[in-house]
Amino acid sequence: MANRLEFDPALMPCPDFTEEFYAAFRNSLIIDPNHAGITNDQEAAKHLKEQWEVVNTRLREQYQAQVLGDQEEANQRREEAEEVQKQKETEDRERILERAREVEKKRIPVYSFVAGQGAHRKPLRIHPYAEKLMSARKYVPLWYFLPDAALEAEERAREVLDTNHYQITNEGGDFSSSALVLVGTHSIRASPNAIPDTKLTWSQVILARGTYLKALSLGAWPNGHIKMFAEFFACMDTSEELNAKGGVRALVLYQAEMRMDWFKANERQKPYDLAVTNGEVLEDCWKVVRREEFEKTLKGTHTN
Repeated sequence: MANRLEFDPALMPCPDFTEEFYAAFRNSLIIDPNHAGITNDQEAAKHLKEQWEVVNTRLREQYQAQVLGDQEEANQRREEAEEVQKQKETEDRERILERAREVEKKRIPVYSFVAGQGAHRKPLRIHPYAEKLMSARKYVPLWYFLPDAALEAEERAREVLDTNHYQITNEGGDFSSSALVLVGTHSIRASPNAIPDTKLTWSQVILARGTYLKALSLGAWPNGHIKMFAEFFACMDTSEELNAKGGVRALVLYQAEMRMDWFKANERQKPYDLAVTNGEVLEDCWKVVRREEFEKTLKGTHTN
């Protein structure tokens, strides 16, 4: 490979080979037998000039090729840089679009509405944990449909929650269950204030059941099932047990036992008509009431 030229040979002036400086070169040509045609200084100077022009022409060609090569290399580097920049811009745009798509996925969809048409009824407001279980058609304690539960849900929604903290809570709506799970504090979780159905008062049962029946729509229950649950509570309203001493307590226990049992039976694919009174279960509830009354009596006796 020829050495790279750092100057333009076209800018080099041709030396004056007639000068005294080149006398030795001229004499060597005159006495050189290989140059018989050169016999004097003028012929020697002419020969030196012709040789210089040959070499300079070759250098000019080399330099011109070098310049063209540099231009091609510079053009190639520029094209490569432009291609890299275009690729980077394309990747940047794709990342921006991907982030936009991810943000859009997390947004709640916006649906069309009819202008001038308002809500036909008061919105159903229940505890989010109850809403989650009702949508899954699972058993939910009636406490979650009391005003206290709704108030707690509203207060929790206003909290600034730290998603790096976790807590242990029970899984499912049955607080007699020992199944515990670790969940983020930001998740929809069971309330530590929830009261089992067996600990509710009859007034609380009456207050919660209306919201409970409305919330059945979250699980898209068939109309026949919704009617069955409504009749289940209605039958207790007209039950003669309410007029008996301890009857209110017995019915609280009965609704708690039967409603939970029905959901378990449904999961076993063997549901039944909940509105039909189960005499055996009702009698067992009466036994619990009588035992509680007996224990109260004993405690009162010991106290006195």
